[in-house]
Amino acid sequence: MKKNLLSIIILALLVVNIGMTAFMMLSVMTTNSQTAKLISDIAAALELEANGGNTGGFSGSASGNVGVSNIATFGFTGDDQLTINLKPGSDGKAHYMLVEVVFSMNTASADYATLGTSESLAGMRELIKGKVTNTLSSYTIEELQADDGPAKEKILEEVQELYNSNFIYDVTFSSVLYQ
Repeated sequence: MKKNLLSIIILALLVVNIGMTAFMMLSVMTTNSQTAKLISDIAAALELEANGGNTGGFSGSASGNVGVSNIATFGFTGDDQLTINLKPGSDGKAHYMLVEVVFSMNTASADYATLGTSESLAGMRELIKGKVTNTLSSYTIEELQADDGPAKEKILEEVQELYNSNFIYDVTFSSVLYQ
């Protein structure tokens, strides 16, 4: 009789345990779905801000993703690579960087037809070179080695302001040598 009573108590506890587990799973799942929705809303808002919104801002690529067939590049590569004196670092020594800078252009942009031509780019080459040099020379070697993203963003902003257009949507350092 004691064995049967013990079995009934264990069975009752198992049923209560299953009920409580089901209740906890339902409450966790609803909280999880609400959290996931909040995170996706925040991510969507940050993506709009990173791309300059729909207002046509010049920072980032307001045109969204650019197809491979709509990309053209120009830059300072090969014999035209740039040697830039950097701001003295924590060691107090003068450093420089040898860098190849490549700008990506959206050929589907309305401004590309007039501003992205070889003649137009050649005429602005020295101004763009000055923007790149001035921007990179304001960083230390430690800052650039840790993360060159802010420098690229700053260069992109200045070049987009120079052209008053966002047909240039990306800056890449294809080769970097620090000394």
